[in-house]
Amino acid sequence: MNFIITILILFLMLGIIISIHEFGHFIAAKKSGVYVDEFSLGMGPLIFKHKPKNSETTYSLRLLPIGGFVSMAEKEDKKSKIKKDRVLENKKFLNVLWVLINGIVFNFILAVVLFFISGLLYGKPVSEPVISSVVENGAAYKAGMEPGDRIIKVNGVKISTWDDFILEASAKKLKNNYEFIVEKSNKEIVTYDLIPDIREENGEQVRVFGIVSSGVTYHKGFKNALSYAFVGTYENSKTIFRILGSLFTGEVSVKNLSGPVGIYSVVDQVKSSGLKTLLYLTAYLSINVGIVNLIPIPVFDGGRIFILIIEKIIRRKTGEKLELALNYIGFALMILLMIYVTFNDISRLWVG
Repeated sequence: MNFIITILILFLMLGIIISIHEFGHFIAAKKSGVYVDEFSLGMGPLIFKHKPKNSETTYSLRLLPIGGFVSMAEKEDKKSKIKKDRVLENKKFLNVLWVLINGIVFNFILAVVLFFISGLLYGKPVSEPVISSVVENGAAYKAGMEPGDRIIKVNGVKISTWDDFILEASAKKLKNNYEFIVEKSNKEIVTYDLIPDIREENGEQVRVFGIVSSGVTYHKGFKNALSYAFVGTYENSKTIFRILGSLFTGEVSVKNLSGPVGIYSVVDQVKSSGLKTLLYLTAYLSINVGIVNLIPIPVFDGGRIFILIIEKIIRRKTGEKLELALNYIGFALMILLMIYVTFNDISRLWVG
């Protein structure tokens, strides 16, 4: 029963995120005059469909609640009766760009809305990078750090929240020495060199600093909710961009990535924490989907946007064969990555 509940929650979360993404494409296509044959919520076998009077578009509901799709006239087909000016590739550059990028925009809008709802219901969470206690004989204790110290920088990287510290100290490639710049209670700025303790957890080495967060406080009210809507989206976007950047530089290992199995595991762990945590996780995943779709790989919207911009610069089409080949290569790479990530997810669950 627990498995079924977790799967249903996961499907609902991913279904909302992907449906909103596709709805963004749909709205932009409609507004741009592109012919849209079908807009579907869900994938797989058809459950219900409706075509309003005088409408070209069929609205459908499908069995699997894991997303949706927009079926539009993207390429000109001489055999088709669709007018040339209703085909996406024949639209002006800015119209095509809008259709391609609007799915990503709607993912960010969804995150803003979810953070706002969470802020209204529970308040704006504030996680200051302030140390509440120092573990006796731990690395920070030996270096001279004290409760009340505010972490400003770690290894030259600015720290604004406790999550920033976690990313820099834990998620990134582990180092043997860390430079902490902290602000003391009396506003004095002090630099500490820490040699963290090394522990073995689930077959991996982790660094332990011996410091405890001051925790999260929640500030309620409409203004705080509105602030959280945008600050939450911005801060989480910044974190995801930093993680992606660190992946490309090798500071964060690909082993840290999670696929569907890993996301299932996270949902299974946090679902008992209530709506607040699920709202946050859905918003975070929506931002993740939006940002990943910006990557200039053909299987993502970012790849198509990249090709569109190249075509605008060189003032000619790149050719269907090249675009098809790039799509196949991109798709193959994504399948290989997903297999690798899923294998790692299962390995972590097995070890755990």
